[in-house]
Amino acid sequence: MECSVKMNHLKKKEFLFDSYITLIQPSRLMSTTNIILPILLFISITLLTASLYLGIFIADTDVQQGESYRIIYIHVPSAWICLFIYILLTISSIIYLVVKNPIAFFISKSFAKIGIIFTFTTLFTGSLWGYPVWGTFWVWDARLTSVLVLFFIYLIIWSFFLNQDEKIYKIGCILTIIFFAIIPIIKYSVDWWTTLHQGSSITQFKNTIHISILLPTSFMYLSFLLFIIYIILCDLRKEILIKKVNILKTLQNKDISMNTKI
Repeated sequence: MECSVKMNHLKKKEFLFDSYITLIQPSRLMSTTNIILPILLFISITLLTASLYLGIFIADTDVQQGESYRIIYIHVPSAWICLFIYILLTISSIIYLVVKNPIAFFISKSFAKIGIIFTFTTLFTGSLWGYPVWGTFWVWDARLTSVLVLFFIYLIIWSFFLNQDEKIYKIGCILTIIFFAIIPIIKYSVDWWTTLHQGSSITQFKNTIHISILLPTSFMYLSFLLFIIYIILCDLRKEILIKKVNILKTLQNKDISMNTKI
């Protein structure tokens, strides 16, 4: 009797693990990321170093803004990233709502966290850049204000994603989709309203940025993108390990409970 119960329980264990592995395939992801993560980090740091070197030592001093303009190499890529991440966050939220994919659940939390970091970086570096140009760290400009709103949106969504209740998480996904309206507002704010913030230097039809500025800015943007992938993979690994530990604890507790009853 005892042997039969243990065999049945062992089958349940195998079923749980097989289901989990089929769903997320953690072993494959772990082994793959062990190789990918150091490479991503190395390339990201290399691009970051190249960007800083070109931006600080190679690019000429701006005639009007002097040396203060060099913060562009952090500010502009951060601004691009905070918008791009929200687009990805919206896509992952839709995927989760439609197919309940657990990967989308984990990645959405990472996107929200990353969005907070880069939106704050955008606001902070923009303030530092704005002071010598505008004479103040902050103005209630359409572009600045809309990015500030995006920062608070990220905070709200992240607070929903931190909750383990599926219903609350779904509300966060729905809010993400609703708040997507802020993205075109930020993008076209300099065209729709009179603002102190300059217009887009890169559009579909033209590029007004000199190559000496565009190159380090692009390197920094690519560096940020690779580092974001690095963070997401690390977060995903952490979530998988937590899930594995929780499953093992649950099964261990069941074993103890069944042995006690027997």
